[in-house]
Amino acid sequence: MMDSRGREYLNELAADIATEWDLYRNNQVSSLQADDDGEAVCYLCLDGGVDDSDQPLQRDCACRGTDAGFVHLSCLTGYAAAKSVRLDGDDMNEFSNLWMICPNCHQEYQNYLAVDIATEFVSFVRRQYPDDTPKQVESLHLKLCALMDVFDRVPPVQKREAGVTANVLISLIDRMKGDTSPLALRYSKFEANAHGFHGRIALDEGSDESARRAVVHFERKIELSKAIGDDEGVATAKRNIALAKSKFEGDDSEELLKASQELYELRVAKHSEGNLLTIDSGVIYAVHLQKANRRNEARDLLVKVLETSKQVLGSDHSTTKAVASALTHQLLFG
Repeated sequence: MMDSRGREYLNELAADIATEWDLYRNNQVSSLQADDDGEAVCYLCLDGGVDDSDQPLQRDCACRGTDAGFVHLSCLTGYAAAKSVRLDGDDMNEFSNLWMICPNCHQEYQNYLAVDIATEFVSFVRRQYPDDTPKQVESLHLKLCALMDVFDRVPPVQKREAGVTANVLISLIDRMKGDTSPLALRYSKFEANAHGFHGRIALDEGSDESARRAVVHFERKIELSKAIGDDEGVATAKRNIALAKSKFEGDDSEELLKASQELYELRVAKHSEGNLLTIDSGVIYAVHLQKANRRNEARDLLVKVLETSKQVLGSDHSTTKAVASALTHQLLFG
C-alpha cells in the first residue's frame, strides 16, 4: 500500500510537470496526428476531428494506411479503463497490456502517445485501486518505460519525473519482498529495470562523477538480473557499463562493439529479428560497427534491419524512420 506521504509527493510532482509538459507537447510537430481535412476517424467513437477537450486524433503504433488506427486519447483511456475493471484474476501482464498495446495492430504504443496513455494508466490505478500495490507497481513501471523511451527528447522536468518514478517504484517493490507468489519474479525484473533506468538518468548528466554513479546502478541491475536468470537484463547492463566507462576511462570502442553485438544477437535469438528491442539493438550495433571502420558490415546490417522494420511495423512507424535515418547517415558520411 502506498502511504499518504508517497501519494502527496506524486500528486505534487504531477502538478509541477503538467503545464510544462503540455507546452512542450504543443510545440512538437507530429505527422501522426490526423489532418483536419482528412478522412480519419477515431476507431472507438467514430468521430473525426478533436474530442471534447480539443485533443486531436492520434496514431503512434504500427497501424497503416491513411485512416486506420487513429484514436482520441480520451477514448483510448476510457476503453482501457473499462476493459481493466472487467478483468478477472490477477493476470498483471494482461492488465498492463491494455494500456500498452494497440488492440488493432497488436504493437506497442510509441513516443508521446505511449507517455500520455501510461500517465492515464497511473491516474486510473490511483483512483480505482488506491491500496493495490501490484497494480500501482504495474502502472508506474509502464510510465517509467514510456518516459525512458523518449528520454533524449523530453524537457528536464520529465527527466526529473523519471528519476522520482524509479525511486517510488523501487520503494514499493521493497515492501513486497516477502511475497512468494509467481509475480515476485516479475517484480524483481521491474526492480532491475528501475536501477537500469537510474543508470541512464545519471549517465545523461554528462559528468565523470555521474557516469561512475551510473555504473553502480548498472552493476545492481546485473546482480538482480542474474538472480532471476534474465540474460537479456545482464547483457543490457553490460553494454551500458561499457558506455559509461568510456566516459571517464576514455573511449573503448572494442568493448562497446562486443557488448552491442552480444545484446543484438541475444535479442535475435530470444525475440526474433522483427522485435522492437531487436531492431533498436541492431541500429546500435551498426553504429559501433561504423565506428570500428567496419563500414560494409554496418551498411549491410542497417539494410537488413530497415527491411525487417518495414515489413513488421510499416514505413511510417517511428522506429522504421529512425532506422532509415541511420542508414542515410551511414551512406552519406560513412
